[in-house]
Amino acid sequence: MTFTYFENPLKYSPISEGLVNCSICRKEKICFDATLFYGEDQIEAICDECLAGGKLGDKDIFTAQGDIEELHTQLKDIHPDWSEEKLEEDASKKTFALEKTTPHLVTWQDWEWPCADGDYCKFIGYGSKALYASLAPGTDGEQLFSNSFYYTVDDDEDTESFWEELLPTHEINDYEESADHDTLFYVFRSLHSDVIVTLWDAS
Repeated sequence: MTFTYFENPLKYSPISEGLVNCSICRKEKICFDATLFYGEDQIEAICDECLAGGKLGDKDIFTAQGDIEELHTQLKDIHPDWSEEKLEEDASKKTFALEKTTPHLVTWQDWEWPCADGDYCKFIGYGSKALYASLAPGTDGEQLFSNSFYYTVDDDEDTESFWEELLPTHEINDYEESADHDTLFYVFRSLHSDVIVTLWDAS
């Protein structure tokens, strides 16, 4: 089960405890819980094959909301020779892949999925001191943590106190464990570089 913008979906996206009927193909499978998806249309469950295959394309259902304005800006900076039509086409293609074919990431608050290097980032896990240390070998990860916040995070936020007071020491292993935390840090990696991006919210 591989998705471009979501690593380890079986760990980090809610799935059925047993076999259920996929609302799209009607086959009995282990499925993603689709009750929290966005949009006017509603379905109960979707299997990984239908989701990855873009079967939500003709429905008013979205699993995420991409930061398409920032994506467009990045693409324009990277490809100054591209026409506006080509920029829009590329941004729309990537946004469709994110919003229609990516497992749902449950968050406390609604926010736009981050991008870097002209593409949406891949969600890799919930923030912890252990995770940031593993992403910055030879360090405790604090500098990486402080430097990784997405541009939408207020510059006045006290990231030092986040590290000391809010960030868990040990890794949050799955979606179920994330519910035990009132504050969560969401960690993403660029598809095209080692850039790490962090967003956070609280219940």
